[in-house]
Amino acid sequence: MKVPSFSITDVSSTLLITLYARARESSSPDPIIKDPKAVEMIEIIKKQIAGSDNPIHKKILKDKYDPKLAVTMSLRSRRFDLYVTDFLSKYPEGTVINLGCGLDTRFYRIDNGTVIWYDIDFPEVIELRKRFMEENSRHFFIGNSILSPDWIAKVKTGGPYLILAEGVFMYLTEPDVKDLFNMIQGDLGLAEIVCEVTNSYWVDKMKSSYMQWKFRRQLGMTGGAVFSFGVPDSQYFERWNPKYIFLDEWTYFDDHEKKLGWFNLFSSIGVLRKAQWTVHYRIGNSR
Repeated sequence: MKVPSFSITDVSSTLLITLYARARESSSPDPIIKDPKAVEMIEIIKKQIAGSDNPIHKKILKDKYDPKLAVTMSLRSRRFDLYVTDFLSKYPEGTVINLGCGLDTRFYRIDNGTVIWYDIDFPEVIELRKRFMEENSRHFFIGNSILSPDWIAKVKTGGPYLILAEGVFMYLTEPDVKDLFNMIQGDLGLAEIVCEVTNSYWVDKMKSSYMQWKFRRQLGMTGGAVFSFGVPDSQYFERWNPKYIFLDEWTYFDDHEKKLGWFNLFSSIGVLRKAQWTVHYRIGNSR
């Protein structure tokens, strides 16, 4: 496997954190998720970033992230895996479109042998992916902004479509997300989308310089990767268009995971239970 070099934006640098989290949890006792590809990749990356002054690199090398971070990110990844496997149980030859894929390895964990899969991210991220992963006749990489209409024509297989946005929307603006939904509805027709959302209460809180400093310090970020878009409730997108239909939701506390420890106390406090959570929608079909 080729050893990668790094030249990625501040927002894209979060992909190293999520990769590290899956690898760390995969190597723990009774892992929430088993991702041997992530373990293999992070070991190579650690050798490449040894001696780096980048705060994210330092935290990864010294294993300085809060252990709960690996637990929560792995819980999220496992839930997204389940959404995909449920979709493929109904549509084995369906199309999965992974927006803002980063170094996600989901295809390797749950490929059923017939799914058509598109991983989409900025060109520099896709170049990094190519150092670890290869495309094949059913698995394609698209180097493009997810806000550009250019990728839509490349993924038109006729469906059915499942669109994933794991850890993506909070970095966009509300007009960006609206445009993205409109583009999906207008060009793909009927589709399902699973996306992580952030509570607008916490997004507003992040506007303070103190909260931005705290957030960046905890994750090791040095640039502008602070949340911009939030929602007040799971049905928020329904208010945009009658063709956006809320199906279900999931929070980190729904699995009653023992590894969350005292974090589980937050499950009874609404604004903490849904600080970040996942919603599942159908797009393109009115009631």
